[in-house]
Amino acid sequence: RKAVVSTQSTGETGSLVTRNLGPIVREEDFVIASEYLVTVCVVVPKQGYKEWEGSYWKLADFVVPRSSKKILEENDQAIYTVTMFKKTLDAFKNNAREKKFIVRDFQYSKEKISQQKTEVNNLQKAKIKAYVPLIRWLKGNFSESFVNWIHVKALRLFTESVLRYGLPATFMTAVLEPHKKSEKKLREKLYALYGNLDKSAVEGPEMGDIPGVFMAGDYYPYVYYDINTSFTEGPREF
Repeated sequence: RKAVVSTQSTGETGSLVTRNLGPIVREEDFVIASEYLVTVCVVVPKQGYKEWEGSYWKLADFVVPRSSKKILEENDQAIYTVTMFKKTLDAFKNNAREKKFIVRDFQYSKEKISQQKTEVNNLQKAKIKAYVPLIRWLKGNFSESFVNWIHVKALRLFTESVLRYGLPATFMTAVLEPHKKSEKKLREKLYALYGNLDKSAVEGPEMGDIPGVFMAGDYYPYVYYDINTSFTEGPREF
């Protein structure tokens, strides 16, 4: 439901090329229920306003002169409506595309617009209704999930340490929480203490790639993993 609501919201706030036109247009902007005429919406870039207004009726035969109307201007684009005979619509689309005018695939339907609005409102209500149970469930399950995640980190740390330093396991595990400004200094101190454990890391914390060693990130003479404990402010390194 959240994904559907998010998609609907994006459709009402995105570029005019992809925007849901239902909330923008009005019934009086269109020729409705005509056997021969059709009104289309066209996205025109800002640099093309003058060209559009001076030549849109020349893009195909049977385009109604003085039928174009600017509906909305936003950023560097505008939505124009224009009315023409249905039989010339395909030619109009092709010629408009060559001028970088984008004809939207949109047909005005009062019933459809009303239905879409009702669906979005119902989804918003369902989202609000599901929010409280979701938070309650998260509070009950987050702790266990986080503990399991830390266990996995500890297993990775132990395994990597054995693979790198061998047995018996005489190494020490520690959790460090440096301030952001002191991280570089902490790295230098750790390197001074443990640089001798891995001769591949002789160039210190700013070293480059090591031949024969696959590294997903920075390489240090000690085993190191991140633990993200701030899920709203970004990762903090331990």
